[in-house]
Amino acid sequence: MRHYNILPTEEIRVASLSKEALKRLQWIDWYYGHGKNAEATCRHFSLSKSVFYRWKNRFDKRNLQSLEFDSKTRRPKRVREMTTPLWVQQRVVAIRKADPEKSKYEIQEELRREGVKVGQTSIQKVINRHAELQNMQHKKRMKKHRNYAIARVKASVELRERALGSLVQVDTKYLYVLTKKFYLFTAIDCKSRYGFLYCYKTISSASGQDFLRRVREYFPFPIHAVNTDNGSEYLLNFHKELVDWGIPHYFTNPHCPKQNGRVERLHQTAEYEYFNYQTDLLDELDMINERCMAFNTKYNTQRFHRSLGYKTPAECVIILQEKKGGQPFSI
Repeated sequence: MRHYNILPTEEIRVASLSKEALKRLQWIDWYYGHGKNAEATCRHFSLSKSVFYRWKNRFDKRNLQSLEFDSKTRRPKRVREMTTPLWVQQRVVAIRKADPEKSKYEIQEELRREGVKVGQTSIQKVINRHAELQNMQHKKRMKKHRNYAIARVKASVELRERALGSLVQVDTKYLYVLTKKFYLFTAIDCKSRYGFLYCYKTISSASGQDFLRRVREYFPFPIHAVNTDNGSEYLLNFHKELVDWGIPHYFTNPHCPKQNGRVERLHQTAEYEYFNYQTDLLDELDMINERCMAFNTKYNTQRFHRSLGYKTPAECVIILQEKKGGQPFSI
């Protein structure tokens, strides 16, 4: 802390002033230390005289908090008031209280039929000025449901590279075949990049539950945790299945696909390197899933991954299982 001439340093330290208040104290200190020359002080600190005199007049040597910014002083002495007659405002309040769901458009129409002409903006201003008229109960209930139905726990970054199956990322992508919309569920193990995808007609939690069972049967190692986004297909049946298995369910933050980056990359690989070349593919679910299983085999046993040192995911799984001392699976 710098040295001040007008007050002891210890007294200033005890006052616990903010950075801005200390800056103003420096102005006052320089002013008294240079012959009370206000013009030189303003020139030295590049201040306008009105700003300097405002804080100089507020300064109280016995109360250094007087140099702190007070939001109340910024309020104009004369504020604009509504020109809408008081009896009209009272009528708006009465209508809204009788029916909290009634919008400003409906209130305007009701007043028009009563022979009262008032703008929608004026009605909304009246509603905003009365907290009891703002119907936020349904939003609060929805927010409470979202917060407490399923805890949105975030997965730690360390889980991605801890071990086989320590974190499996799951996501869904739209797949259009001959203008018909399908839903491609995708899962990938973060450690070995071992992936699996399967297609469904609906994006329901029942589809997510079925996909989860298929992933568990397909992966040659146990799943210890699953990471998804906040989509509805990962709630209800999908989440219950994980709870029954005793597997933790982690969620990403809203609008943060990079937290599920490895499964997002698998989507891109499946589209660019495989499905774009399936020119004879028909909009039949069984046929699409046959191609999905063919892609799973190619991706896990034939495609070399740069992130794995140009090994296939299946080779990576064998190496990791051997290091752990487990029995490697056979391809």
